[in-house]
Amino acid sequence: MMSEQDEQWLDEHFPIVESYADFSGKQREFVIELQPHPRGYFLRATEKRQSQEDDGYQFATYSPTDPFYALGVLRDKIRRGLATRYLTSEQGSRQLSHDRLNGRIGYGGIVVDGEFISFDELGYLLQTYEGFQFSFSIVDVYDEA
Repeated sequence: MMSEQDEQWLDEHFPIVESYADFSGKQREFVIELQPHPRGYFLRATEKRQSQEDDGYQFATYSPTDPFYALGVLRDKIRRGLATRYLTSEQGSRQLSHDRLNGRIGYGGIVVDGEFISFDELGYLLQTYEGFQFSFSIVDVYDEA
């Protein structure tokens, strides 16, 4: 259990605003927030966007004992997550850049490369792979990716 003094000390260090380069060299700004919990420290990084309705990148991690260890892991997850481009746009439509897709599930669609894709558009993307096999997994946002 954290003492009140520990909580005040952590409040002085969080939230943090940091900038990271994505796969294209574009700088993306994130707000990193600490969510103390009796079982450890949860950190979430949310990309700052033009409006609250815009989707964007989100990353999270957890440490049972050390918020700054979790911060190091989170920074690494952000860098790795921004390094790969999964979608390209050719002839006015999106396509998978290398037969892989990674992102997060949102309401009514998914978020890939920081951009929202409706389930209808996802279905269209997948139709181009008719006859192929696929692997599908859902991973908790706090797990290592």
